[in-house]
This record gives sequence, structure tokens and C-alpha cells, in this order.
Amino acid sequence: MSQPHDLSPQSGADSTGSVLGAPSPQELRDELAQLVVTDLLGPIGGPEEELRGNPAEHYIIGRLAPSGGMVDGRPKLTGLPVEPSDFDETGLAAVPDAEEGDPDPESPNVPSLQPSSLGLTVRVDGAVEELRVHCSWARYKPGPSSDPENTVSRSVWHRTAYEGTVVVKLLADGSIDAQEVLPQDFPGVVVRGRCRTHEGDRLVSLFLVNAQDAQGGSRNWLFQAGLSLSGPPGTAPFLPRRTAPRSGSDPAEQAERRSLAMGYRFLPEFAVGHGTGVHAQPSEQDVQRAEMVRTAAAPTYEIPHTDVPDPLSSKDQDLVELQGLVVDMQVLSELTPATLRTALLPLVDGYRAWIERARESITDPASRLDGYETEARENLRRAEKTADRIEAGIHLLDAGPALDAFRFANHAMWQQRVHTMAAAERRRRPELTLEAAVQATDEPKNRSWRPFQLAFMLLNLPALADPAHPERADNREALTDLLWFPTGGGKTEAYLGLTAFTLAIRRRLPGLGGLDAEHGVAVLMRYTLRLLTIQQFQRAAALICACETIRRANPGLWGTAPFRIGLWVGGSVTPNNTDQAGTWLKDRRKESGRGRRSRSGSPHQLTSCPWCGSKLDAGRDITVDTTLRRTVITCPDVFACPFGESTFGVGADERGLPVLVVDEEIYRLPPSLVIATVDKFAQLPWKGETQALFGQVSKRCTRHGYVTADALDSEWEHQSHPAKGNHPAAITKDAPRLRPPDLIVQDELHLISGPLGSLTGLYEAAIDRLACWDITPGHTVRPKVIASTATVRRAERQINDLFNRRTAVFPPPGLSADDNFFARRRDTRSTPGRRYVGICAQGVRTKSVAIRVYVAQLAAAEKLHKRYGRTELTDPYMTLVGYFNSLRDLGGMRRLVEDDISTRLTRADKRGLAVRYIGEPAELTSRMSSDAIPDILEKLEISSAGTKKKGTPRPIDVLLATNMIAVGVDVSRLGAMVVNNQPKSTAEYIQATSRVGRRAPGLVFTVLNWARPRDLSHYETFESFHATVYQHVEALSVTPFADRALDRGLTGVLASLVRNLKQQYNGNRGAQFFDIRGELADHVVRTLQRRAEDVTANQHAGSELASRLKQRLDHWDLRRNAPGAVLGYSTAPRQGDVTPLLKKPDGASWRLMTCPTSLREVEPPVQLMFVGDVGQDPVTEPPFVPRPQSDLADSPATLPEQP
Repeated sequence: MSQPHDLSPQSGADSTGSVLGAPSPQELRDELAQLVVTDLLGPIGGPEEELRGNPAEHYIIGRLAPSGGMVDGRPKLTGLPVEPSDFDETGLAAVPDAEEGDPDPESPNVPSLQPSSLGLTVRVDGAVEELRVHCSWARYKPGPSSDPENTVSRSVWHRTAYEGTVVVKLLADGSIDAQEVLPQDFPGVVVRGRCRTHEGDRLVSLFLVNAQDAQGGSRNWLFQAGLSLSGPPGTAPFLPRRTAPRSGSDPAEQAERRSLAMGYRFLPEFAVGHGTGVHAQPSEQDVQRAEMVRTAAAPTYEIPHTDVPDPLSSKDQDLVELQGLVVDMQVLSELTPATLRTALLPLVDGYRAWIERARESITDPASRLDGYETEARENLRRAEKTADRIEAGIHLLDAGPALDAFRFANHAMWQQRVHTMAAAERRRRPELTLEAAVQATDEPKNRSWRPFQLAFMLLNLPALADPAHPERADNREALTDLLWFPTGGGKTEAYLGLTAFTLAIRRRLPGLGGLDAEHGVAVLMRYTLRLLTIQQFQRAAALICACETIRRANPGLWGTAPFRIGLWVGGSVTPNNTDQAGTWLKDRRKESGRGRRSRSGSPHQLTSCPWCGSKLDAGRDITVDTTLRRTVITCPDVFACPFGESTFGVGADERGLPVLVVDEEIYRLPPSLVIATVDKFAQLPWKGETQALFGQVSKRCTRHGYVTADALDSEWEHQSHPAKGNHPAAITKDAPRLRPPDLIVQDELHLISGPLGSLTGLYEAAIDRLACWDITPGHTVRPKVIASTATVRRAERQINDLFNRRTAVFPPPGLSADDNFFARRRDTRSTPGRRYVGICAQGVRTKSVAIRVYVAQLAAAEKLHKRYGRTELTDPYMTLVGYFNSLRDLGGMRRLVEDDISTRLTRADKRGLAVRYIGEPAELTSRMSSDAIPDILEKLEISSAGTKKKGTPRPIDVLLATNMIAVGVDVSRLGAMVVNNQPKSTAEYIQATSRVGRRAPGLVFTVLNWARPRDLSHYETFESFHATVYQHVEALSVTPFADRALDRGLTGVLASLVRNLKQQYNGNRGAQFFDIRGELADHVVRTLQRRAEDVTANQHAGSELASRLKQRLDHWDLRRNAPGAVLGYSTAPRQGDVTPLLKKPDGASWRLMTCPTSLREVEPPVQLMFVGDVGQDPVTEPPFVPRPQSDLADSPATLPEQP
């Protein structure tokens, strides 16, 4: 449960700041939050402080300006209407720092924008007849200083605290008359409101109003203002504001909302603030009632940490069945079949026992499941089915290839985990040997599965071990498994384990369907953002290194073809061909490695060896062989690392790290694992070589690898090659078709939505068909698809539209959000979570607020860092992450960090914090060059603990980021973030803020814009929103067969299938020979038509798609039969006689054969030019005239009913 800001601990130091003993990480985090909030709210100097500057400039939240007096016994409430677009203009009152001079400046320029009231609305039990309203505030008056040491300022502002209580009677509906709280001292400070009857209870809105006269300066302002409501002693009169979930648009939506309402039934919303946040104190006897509700100027909530069950701890004593479960990867890689089954079955036994206990609790009144019985039983039914699938996976491991592959996967993951940690330690301590680093990290806690990871792996084994499994059928029985787990929980390891199993099982079942399974792509991993792709590439590279070392040790079992990983992303990230890689490397060496940044593709995607941690230098460790057409990255550690230059017993084609970063090589040497961005698949119609990714090959050059018809058009590829240098002569031979990918992993599924999602779903029809193969004549199988996300709604609909498959969410939800067996939310009193603090300074420019928050956090972190000895305890909060919704906002803050914030930090000691000197801010945005991103990620790992040696890089003080950081950035060191304005979606908010708080308790300051209704709403329900934040995730929209999606993408899908399904149509000139009346054309039309009908459940959609395809095919045939021209898919070098069939988007109107080169190129940009009168001059614009209504209606207490 959240804590009020003034309850944060202050242990660990005496009044002089000397260290008495380090606090716990949670206490330190809360102390930091307290320092920041106190700097904004006050009082900095304690209950009886003396301020040298105007308090209205010191304290920007929790204050009430005088509204101008009383009229007929009611407070006079005045205000100036403010348009949201004007909230950050110079016309608003800025808040200069109090250190800048004038000890008694005038009040803000536009005082009517400052709030004069704050309040809340609650639902009160109908039997309650009165409420006690306790109000508190502080007043500052100018006067001489009583501090003998104050020789700087003779006149100061003295703080005096006040409080009072009034009793409000709830006898009848209507307005609640104003009552003065302290009539003698503050005749204009009143409590007033309104009472309404609703469903037998009362909706009560109460406000604390400062109706005093303005006297200039801050004399009649109220600071640290607040009010709290309670009932008669010993009662809990406050009820949840909503008693039932809102209705949805369709039965599936309604069912999901009811299931979510059931999961969060113990976290009701008791109040909503008006111009303030609120905090409710639930009753210990009944969590559906609250004893006290109060306002909170800086509302805070700590989202509990989601952990995995640990049956050996006191927290999970109910899961005794799990005590026999073996999760050590090394042990699992060595067990016999009988002992392996014994080691894994406790997972199923424990899960089933938990399900049975949950079923028994449905009828228990304490469970409060009245009305939710249907949802509860449905959740448990899904859990039982999941338990059956896990058990089936365990029984598969009796013997044979599946057992070998399972052992291989555990061995590989064990080595991956240990070497990843050892490499990280060696990056911090280069003098450490690899052997010593591995020995130090090779212990069970570092090589163990989490139960959900092991379970997810086991339930997917049957479909991967048997391609004929129903989950991979070419019909509606096919199943996508969606892994849902909070960010940072370990989803990546779960599907990396499945990747290792897939690589191994293909080598043990090599001849199925007459296809070559030893070569070719086994797994496709797809992401949406390049930053996410690059970082996951670095992670997965360590796994492939582990797989390759295992293969080299036993090539008889695991084959002679090396395991490799390929990075297949945009041309601005990695080179498209060997010539580009050679040019980049030549330019890099010419610059002598001085950090040249290029917008073109770079092969330097690994900053250090993923196996041993040795730093990679592009000029030294990357070589481009133009004869072999290879770009090789070698580890500089030639003695300890098996991927160094001089590794013994390794063939020339296995030299260096097993990574491919050039598109051309990925097509010629299809790696076992391809990591790609989704929009890279827009290259399918443009690049014939892409068919090799799906095994569509028939020729192999003994020097260069697989050769497609399109590759034969290149200058360097021929039927034979003479000897050159140390390379023997080479010829092109016939080669068997390769097995297509067996596993497709779609990470961060929530990002596949909107226009990008619609085009991705359309192109998925082509990808799915290209990845199909016949295991026996007439029995077609599809790849297994798994997806993962931390934020999901309406997953079944989204996966159906994207992948044309059924959905199984893992882990299935339980009866509450706190426990689904595989994931449990921990009590924040014992296990710290991530604390959120809301900041909304009404009447103050948002840039001014952001400056204050940045300065307070940076200076407070420095203060604690010095106080507690510059240790790893305080290090996570020394790098502040700033999150922005747009590049424009980020650019403005960058200038402020470099100028205003840096300057103010040099004077932060005057505010009770610490002076700090910060470096230039770093960025993670789309405007960063791709080869700069790995360097920034590496610098983020640099600790600020201890004393730095001269010449060592300094840690990053401020990192400014857009949504690029919201997914996949796993820098465990980060602990603090400031979010500027509420992100557009709840999913983005969760994903972005989850980047902090991995290693240490996280702290997030959300700076909300008072002039934006959505931001203000989040502020006024801050605690309730964060308590149920996953319930607020929005459903996603994917419409692959909508008219506009077909307009943009159908031509590309058609060309992709025609060009990549048959070799004779693969070359660029193959477009000339395609017969629209042939078997392939009929097959493509029927395939896509059936897909549209299955996805939309509408035959008309299939007929419409077939009609559009016929239109394109007729145009193709017309172009093909035009006299005097050779039709090609596109223009190409050395093919001047070719007329292109496909058109690239050029900003003009979209034509029938226009084909996107990126799935993000959905809509062309539209340039708008305003001509003539752009609007009325504010001076001549008619004045604002409010609608005629009663005086009471002008009160902020007059609100629509909100049940």
C-alpha cells in the first residue's frame, strides 16, 4: 500500500550528516523521494522554518492562493479560463528560483490561475450522518530573522502551522454550507461542498477553500494545505466508488473486464481528488471500506514487486509441493530420464494442488467472489489445461532426440547465463581472467530457471519435437502461446531456452519431409524497435556462442554446420552487402577509431565479446574478406576465448564469433537464429535472396554459400570461381531444400498494433505460407509461434488477426492479481516495489516544474551519495532517466539540462541539498546513429560508486529518452526516472517506467500537466490508477484485411509469394515469366483468400481480397505482355532493359503496384500551409462569457455524479 510522503524513513545519519549506518535500499529510496517532495512542497527548514525568499517561489505544490473574499457568506471563486494549448506560453506565471535575488517579489503575474481550493469526492455509507473534516495548512509572514547566524538577509518569511476540524452533517441532498475552520485567525478559509444520494449511499464532495483577500506577495496564501475525512470513531464509512465493472462493446470485452475486476477486487477506488491527489486508508477488518481519506499534494503509490514462488521461504509455505523441483540448469542437463521426470513433476503436482485449493476458495465468503463464480471457474479451467500441457512435455523426455535436445538446451542456457555474467564482470574488471570470472559466477543461483520459465519451455516442447503436432497444423487448431509476465521478470530467458531446444531438435531429426534441417534458419525472433533488436542480439549472441561450443565438442551428435546468429535489420543499422561493410570499415580505420558516427549501416554491433567480455575494437577485430564475401568479427583474446583469431582446430568458415551482421551473408549462409525487426520483412518482394531464409534454395556455391536466382544477377556471383590467394577454385552445386523455421518468436507483442500491426498482419500471411512445409505428402505444417509481452488486453483477438491462430496465455490468470501460482505480488513492507510519485503544480509552467524536479532529484541523490559513502547502495539513483512523449519535448529539456539545470545544481546547497556538477546529457532516441547506441548502453553500466581513476569514463548523469527506451532496455543499474507528461497509453507508461528499479527499488516521478484534462485526471486518481494499472491497459487494434491496409500492402504480399515460392520467378527478370493463369497464381489467390476468411470470419472479406488480387494480376499480365520490354520486379544494376513492375513510395499518390519498403511507411506525410487569416488576434477576440448559472454552480464542488 502506498505511504504518505511524510512517512518516508530518515534513518542512517545524524543531524550533521555523518554516517551512522547504511539504510536498507527501500529506506534509501524513500528518503530520496522525501527530499524531492519536501523541496517542492515544504517545509525545507522544518516546522518553524525561516525562508529568505518568497514562499510562493519556493513551494509550487500543495498551496492555495487567496480567491478574493466572501460574498453573502460564500467564498468568491474567480478564475481565468485557460486553453490547454496555452499552458506553456510566456503569458503564464513562471516560478523563478528563490535564490535568484529579490527577497519579496510581487505575486505571480496571473494569480487567477493559481488554485484557491482543493477537495475530493467520496462515497459514504448511507447510515452515516456526519463526517469529521480535519484541515491543515501553513502561513508565511515576513519579519526579522531570529537566527543570529543569518547575516545575509535581515527580512525573512516565518512559517506558522495551523490545523482545525469541522463536523459536516449529511442530512439532505444539496449544497453543504461553508464553515470556517479557524474563524478568528482565518475568517476566509472555509470548508464547503455538496451531498447527493446514490443507490442508497451518499456521494459527498468537500473542498477546502481559501477565500481570503489577496494582500500582495504570499501573505494570505496557504501552503502545505490539505484536508482529511473520517467518520465517527471506530467506523469505516467510505465505500468503493464503483461497485461493478463497466460494460464492454462485445461479450469478449465484457468477459475480460469482469475477469480483471475480479482480479483487482481487493483494490477498490475510494475517492477522487479535485485539483489534488488523494490517499485512502482501508480498514484492517474489511478492505472494501476505508477509515480515512485525505488529500495528497504529491500522491504516491508503490506497485508491488512481482516475484516467482520460492517454496523454501516463509512467504510461499503453501507451495510445499515445489520443494522437490530441480531448477538448476547444470543438473537438468545431466540427469537420467527417470530422475529427470522425478525432478520436474513437482512443478505439475504443485500447480494442480494450487488449482484445487483455489477451486475450494470460490465458495469461501472471505474470497469475495460473489458474482464472479463463472470467471473464477473459467480461469481455473485454463490453468488445468496448462498443467496437462506441462505434464505432456515432461513425459516427452523419456528418451530419444527430445531428451538429447532438452539436455542440450539446459547446457547451453547454463553456459549462456554464466558467461554473460562473467563477461559483464570482466568489462568492469578487465584484469580478471575468463577462467576466474566463470568460476566466480558458476553457482546454482546464477544458472537456475524460474518456475514459469521452465514451465513455459516444457509446455511448448511437444510442438517443437513433433512438427506434426496439432498446435502447428495448417488449420484453426494451430496455437500461439503468449508469455505474459511483468517487465524484468525473465521472459527473454524463457524463449531463449526454447530457441536452444529448437536448434538442437532439428539436428537430431534432420531428414523429416526430405528437407535439410542441419542448415537453414531454425528460429525467427522479431522485434519492432532497433534498440530492442540490438540489445536482444547481444544477449542471444551469448546463447549461440554456447551452442557452438557444445557442437564443436561433439560434432558427431550435433552436426558439422556451425550454429550462427544473424542480425537482420534496416540498412541504416547494419550493412546490406559486403561492399558497404568494407567501405564502413575503411572509413572507420581512416578515422583511427575516433568515434565516427555514420547514418549508414555498421557491422560494429557488438562492443564486447559476448562470451568472454573482451572489448571489441572495430578497426582491429572486424575484417572484410572480399573474396569469400565475409565480414568476420573475432575476439581479441586469442588465448582463453574459443572465438579468437587463433582458435585451434576450427575451420576457416568457423573463424571468429558466430554472428552475421551483413544482409548478404544472412541470405547466403542462413544462420540458425535470425533476429530481425518486423518492418524488415517489407524486403520480401524487393529482395529475391530473402527466400533463403525460408529454405527455398536449390544451388550452393562452395565458396559463398547458398545461391538464389536473384543472387546470380550480382556482379560477384558466377557458376564457378577460379582460385584466388589462399582460396581454392569454387563451383556451384545442386543443394537440397532447407527446412523452414520451426519457431517464430514475436517479442513485445503490444507494439504490433495500429497501422504497423495491420500491415504486419497482412505480410504475416506471406511469411506463414513461406514457412510451411509438408512433413508427409498432403500433411502441411506451420511454424510454432510464441509471443511475449508485459502489457496485454484482448490478446485472443490480436493474435487471431496477426497470426491466424488460437491463443493460450501463460501463466493463466488466477483468482486475484496477486497470485497465479507462477507469479506472486509481494507485500511492499518486506519486498520493495517501484514507487511512483505524482507531481502536478497547477498554475505553473510545466517546464518550470520539470526544472525543479530534475534539480531536486539530482541534488538529493548527490546528497545521499555523499552521506552514505559513495557506495553501490546509492549508485542506482545517480543516473536520472528523463522520459518524453516527443522529440520536441526532449530537445527542449536537453537545452535546459545543459544550461538552467546545471547552473541551479551549483547552488543546490542553499535549498538543503548538495551541490552537483553534471556532464553532458546522453540520449536514446530515433535521431541517434545506430553505432552510437551500443556505446551509450555500455556507459549506462558505469557505476558512480567509489573513487574514479583518472582517465576512466564518467557515469552518465542524465539520460533523456523517448519511447525507444520503453522496450527491451535492460540496464539493471538504473533506479530513478522522471516522466514528463502522462504517456499516450497505459502500456507505454508501464513499459517505460519498468526500465528503472531492476537491481534497486525504483523511483518514478510523474510530472503531470494541469492544463491537460487527461493528465489532471491521472493526478486526481493517482493512487487508485497505479494500484490497478494493469487493469487500465488499452486493447489493441489490428486490421490486416481492412480496405486501406489492402491498398498499401496487398501488392507486396502478392509479389512476396510469387517471387519466393518458386525458383523460376525469383530472379529480378522472373516477373516476366510469371503466368497469371498458372498453378502458382491460383495457389496464391486461394491461400490469401482463405486467410482473410479465417481471420475475419467473413466470406465477403475473402471475396473482396480475391477481387483485388485479380485486379493486380491482370495489371501484371498486361505489363508482362507489353511489346519491347522485359518486366522485372524493380530496377537493378546491369539490367538496363528491365521495366520495373513494383513502384517505391515517392510521396505521390499510392498506385496499384506501389509496394512499401518499410512497414512503417503506411501513410505519406502531409504538409499543411496556412494561407491568409490564421485566427483572431487575442486582443480583438470576444471576451469569455460564462453561461448564466447559480453561484453554487461556479463552485469547484459542483461536479457531475461519479458513482
